[in-house]
Amino acid sequence: MTVLRIAVLISLLALTANAQQTFVPPASCPVTLAAPMPYLPPPQYEIDEGPKSFWIGTDKLWTALSRPGVWDWAPHKPGHENEVQPLTMKLFWGSVDFDWKTEYPPLIKVTGKRLDGDAPPLLTMRATNAFPGPSAAMLVGVYVPTSGCWEITGEYKGEELSFVVWVEPVKHARQ
Repeated sequence: MTVLRIAVLISLLALTANAQQTFVPPASCPVTLAAPMPYLPPPQYEIDEGPKSFWIGTDKLWTALSRPGVWDWAPHKPGHENEVQPLTMKLFWGSVDFDWKTEYPPLIKVTGKRLDGDAPPLLTMRATNAFPGPSAAMLVGVYVPTSGCWEITGEYKGEELSFVVWVEPVKHARQ
């Protein structure tokens, strides 16, 4: 449980560090915001997500998102557009139905589509078990091929969870 809390906290810190660029998504992109009564995972999975992130989902499938729903994006060099690296984001997903001891690789499928224009599909790495322990998570690395407004969907054992983020081109030397 402690290992999962630390892993998710590190992920959230990375998300919030990226979001601290103070990018503001355009009004035309309906980024997913925290609900007035946000979802909380079962106690063995909970962490203090702090004011810069929040949980979404149900006991069957959840994830944490950063406020204000903005991700950094590093474009690929010409000729490397179909490669997953460098990643745009690592997404940690949880479910009470996930058992890292019997399910490898995790059966989660992550897809994405751009809502504000044409774009190639989201590229993903094979799902893996993250930080095995009593409260392991599923981890999927994703590469968003263009900046813009994106809907990301996780599907796991018949449950779907979607959210919308604004993907901003990187303004610093991460490329």
